[in-house]
Amino acid sequence: MLRRCLLVLVLAVGWAGAARAVPITLALVPSTTSLAPGNTLTLTVVIGGLTAESGELALEGFDLDLAFDNTRLQFESLDFDISLGDPNNAFETFLSGPGNPNVNSAVEMGEFSFLTAAQLLALQDAPFTLVTIEFTALDNPGGALLELINLTGTSLVGPGGQELGLDLAAPSSLLVNILPEPAAATLLIAALALLGRRRRNFAS
Repeated sequence: MLRRCLLVLVLAVGWAGAARAVPITLALVPSTTSLAPGNTLTLTVVIGGLTAESGELALEGFDLDLAFDNTRLQFESLDFDISLGDPNNAFETFLSGPGNPNVNSAVEMGEFSFLTAAQLLALQDAPFTLVTIEFTALDNPGGALLELINLTGTSLVGPGGQELGLDLAAPSSLLVNILPEPAAATLLIAALALLGRRRRNFAS
């Protein structure tokens, strides 16, 4: 009888662990893109592995930093999603950020919800968006990396301030390719063509 009870306990613990087997992930969407100077990049921070995927676990708050290359990208705006409540209602959420991103090259994003776990679950489909950020591409061709940084145990919290585990299996960084101005690209192609012609003339 004791052996049977132990077996039931082991199976129950294993089942509970399986319910949380899906890793919690943070991803930047899109994962890669190219922009011409002056164009707008619309970036979303998406979380997966919560709610129905992991046993009805809600997200109550987050504290995230997004680093970016301010020599190639200019921060424009930050909008919090309604997944933790109405950002414009002080009785539902507390918000912070973005600081002065264009100076310190990091967008600071923080949100805490005053809603109940049941209310949060009703808002949080899996996966769901936390924030939407917009940047403008500057006239400085090359690769610009955006990356979630300073991730700790308190970056994501559930009901009651419970720390949530985090597995960045999804792309938590984004490489943006800033394209050269069309006129500059045309000039470069012409210069390379002229250089190739001169080499052929020297060879003959």
